[in-house]
Amino acid sequence: MEATQAIALVSDWIRSRGLDYPTEGLEADRFDAGWSVYAPVEVDESDPMAFLDMPVGRSIFLIGDSGRIEEVSSSVPPQQALDRFMANERAATRHTPSAATNGSHEAEFMAEFERQFSEATADGEPAVAGFTIVDTPPGGGVPADEAAIAEEASRLIEPIVQQLAQLGPTGWEEFAAEFAFTVTAQVASLRFWSADRTGLVPVPQSVADLVRQQREVAARMPAGPWWRLLLNVTNRGETAVDYDYGDEPFPDDQLLAPEHYRSDLEAYPRERIPVWLAGYIAGPDAQSRPPRQAAAETSAGLAATPTDELPALRDLWARWAVLSAVYAGVGSNWGPRIYPGYAWFESDRRSGSTLFVLPGDRAVLSGGKWNSELLDAAYNGGQPLPDLYSGAPAWITDTVLNTRIRNGLLTFCYWWTDGQWYRGGTDTSGELDAPMPVIWSPNETVNAMVGQVGRPNECEALLTAAVSHTATPADVEAIFRDTPDADVYTAINQLNLAGLLAT
Repeated sequence: MEATQAIALVSDWIRSRGLDYPTEGLEADRFDAGWSVYAPVEVDESDPMAFLDMPVGRSIFLIGDSGRIEEVSSSVPPQQALDRFMANERAATRHTPSAATNGSHEAEFMAEFERQFSEATADGEPAVAGFTIVDTPPGGGVPADEAAIAEEASRLIEPIVQQLAQLGPTGWEEFAAEFAFTVTAQVASLRFWSADRTGLVPVPQSVADLVRQQREVAARMPAGPWWRLLLNVTNRGETAVDYDYGDEPFPDDQLLAPEHYRSDLEAYPRERIPVWLAGYIAGPDAQSRPPRQAAAETSAGLAATPTDELPALRDLWARWAVLSAVYAGVGSNWGPRIYPGYAWFESDRRSGSTLFVLPGDRAVLSGGKWNSELLDAAYNGGQPLPDLYSGAPAWITDTVLNTRIRNGLLTFCYWWTDGQWYRGGTDTSGELDAPMPVIWSPNETVNAMVGQVGRPNECEALLTAAVSHTATPADVEAIFRDTPDADVYTAINQLNLAGLLAT
């Protein structure tokens, strides 16, 4: 279906129902299985208060390639509206008798109709003044009460936006409002933009009360109450609404204390909590290992599990260090780093690890995988947290563990002693790839270095020298010969901190 056909069908649908909605000048935007048809908004930009006279929840018409039409509100989050429309579309297809009995004839008829329609409208005026597909009523694929709740939640956005708009300076062009709420606490942020200026504006309690009312209604939807409500509004009346259910961690300034989330979950139990939030709520008590506890667990005499899934400490440390030298030398904000006594790595996907090297040929490697199946099973599936410390020596305490222990997000812990890697009772080998730099083999490490600086022979030579603690500043400088802007001295310092330069 072409855009012109979609607009013509929606125009006829509007007229046939006597709706108070324009049928001229409509525009159409394509989505995967149809079109979104709407009337563009025109605002007198010379009047900064004209926006207040505009409805926030304007109608938008979704028309599928099947010809079925639904009217939705612009204040419903777009993806939510599309998901609901597609669910109804699938339901309508399943329940239309002709789809089962006369499918081929109907398909041929519609294909021929679309061809003739396109030809007829190619020269301007449409050949057919009115044409309506009669199909399953809007909302047929969604329970009536669920659709009613969603519509009520959507309607309650309008007074919030209207009141926020009146708080802005004269001539404002856009504002963004962010609300982080639970049943016992709230944080609100409101920022306006005007020309080249921007500024924060306090949100009065009267608006917060409206937001809380809207959240209580939204709580009756299948997804439950949002954790954050995000609004973006322009002075042309364009309103974007987003319900944040915690798929990504909240900004620090909108993260409430754990007890407020516990209270909210008591009031509104959920089938699943985002793993990061579940860990935050659990807090340090979930995985912390203070010295007293470590000593008590060690005296219990539990056996550790030896493992060979990691390179030997000497190789692991050298590979980590040369990668750190490369990434630091090219000025990358990503990549591993060496600090006095330990190595650090954080991926661009919220996974990471630390490797603490201790006197007496000992080390502790720990970290976390962002989307850990083990933690999801524990926090949402009723399984125990992974056993990371069974058989661990008393010197494995919070001071040498990755900071993810503070938020219950540690997914692996290995320790090196007596020339061997050990772990606790849970097999955590599946947790290692994402949180670790490329240290699994010499070739993989060299390839990762080459990807940043080229010079494969020089990269291989530097790694070999680093493993034997005979690397020199000249070896480091050699890998950057094709990188004229490299910070060679910072790269050399990484190997110096690792103790791998020749003395």
